[in-house]
Amino acid sequence: MSEQPVSATIPPPGPPGPPTRPQRKGKRGEKVLLILAIVLAVIAVLLGVGAYVVYQKFGQITVIPITGTEAAPVDNEPVNILLMGTDDRTGKGNKGYGLDSGRTTKRSDTTILLHINADRSNALAVSIPRDLWVKQPPCVGTGAGQYAKFNNAYEQGGASCTHTLVQDITGVDVDHVVVVDFNGFKQMVDAVGGVEVCLEHPVNDADSKLNLPAGTTVVSGEDALAFVRARKTLGDGSDIGRIQRQQAFLSAAIRKATDSQLLLNPARVYSILDTATKSLTVSPGLDGVRPMKALVDSVRAVKPQNITFVTLPFTYRSDLANVDLDKAAAAPILSAIRNDTPWPPPVTVDADGKKLTVAPADISVRVVDSSGGAVSTTRVERDLTAAGFQIAGTEAGTKTKATTRVTYGPGEEESARTLAYATDSVSVSDSNAWAVTLEVGKDYDGVKTGIVAAKQKTADNGNDTASPRSADKVVCAS
Repeated sequence: MSEQPVSATIPPPGPPGPPTRPQRKGKRGEKVLLILAIVLAVIAVLLGVGAYVVYQKFGQITVIPITGTEAAPVDNEPVNILLMGTDDRTGKGNKGYGLDSGRTTKRSDTTILLHINADRSNALAVSIPRDLWVKQPPCVGTGAGQYAKFNNAYEQGGASCTHTLVQDITGVDVDHVVVVDFNGFKQMVDAVGGVEVCLEHPVNDADSKLNLPAGTTVVSGEDALAFVRARKTLGDGSDIGRIQRQQAFLSAAIRKATDSQLLLNPARVYSILDTATKSLTVSPGLDGVRPMKALVDSVRAVKPQNITFVTLPFTYRSDLANVDLDKAAAAPILSAIRNDTPWPPPVTVDADGKKLTVAPADISVRVVDSSGGAVSTTRVERDLTAAGFQIAGTEAGTKTKATTRVTYGPGEEESARTLAYATDSVSVSDSNAWAVTLEVGKDYDGVKTGIVAAKQKTADNGNDTASPRSADKVVCAS
């Protein structure tokens, strides 16, 4: 493969930390979400297609040599799958799209890390921006150890190199790899009878040849490919905006593929299976009927509403074209994958079974020490800060009280409810109060951490790409 120059003019961020093992400009419009094939292949097998057909069709899947991947998924253990879409222009159905100037190789411009929980109740799909500026692994050859775009790894070292890079930057052990191309994408969309998309405004894109009215439209074949390829005339024109549209498209495809009317049509199901198995390229761990069936069994119970899409959090570089990993924002997402815990985490409920609606980060707490010296105010401030609350001030109370309580003024009831839950106390309305106040009594026993509210504080970096979107939600492209 040809070498892509690695820029040394943009100062790199601090190097990413070592991974921890889990518990168990040119033509840039051709970047496309191409993971639909595996989703539909899995669904097809689940629908009662005869065992003989399954055995026949899975033999058509192409295998790529990738070291470090696992054997077939094991029951009651989490599964991590790297899904990659390439802009390969070779082979049937892939010619005629052209190449970027000066390029002779293919790239992985769409990459999703799919995590399936051990109990098979939830799945999390994390999109990795192709313009993410990352330290290159040794497998790229020249430029190893330097910083370049994420998709450089595939161009220089193929799927195996991208597999290594993803593990490096996320600290997640990736069990399996699946790759599909342009033609596979088109064929899969056609196999399900097209996918419904939603546009806020009409679009006529000369580059992608997408011409659609506002509102909902069922697209297939080239129109479907154009919808996920288009960049300049949809959204903000960035690859980040396109990622969100691709997530919405895949969500719609999942809803279509799991529609009961489709599933009851044996001919359509057979077509899906046939097409999917011809479109897949997989790592050795998925080679053959048994491991693929094990993968199928891994997603059997995951419903569209329990499939969550999120983009790996980032911050824009000064050039506004490339992005850096937002380590702080990404940490809880990647930790959820490594520890096999739900993302987003479930909303906390109080003693009455009501969901908390205001996050600690959005609450400023006035601390009044009414413990008569029994409790250190320094400890209280430390406890509140550790739980995410803001400190508005601390003062001594005029009377010693045995019981800790929360008082609040007009409009602060929901904030007070969060603080009362966190401190195992009661909340009392006080029309004269100017803030949410924690009156610390002798019984004070700390502050609960890990509280998740229905309304979380948005990121300060100006992007909301980390906001979760479930596959059962309809999202219209702007």
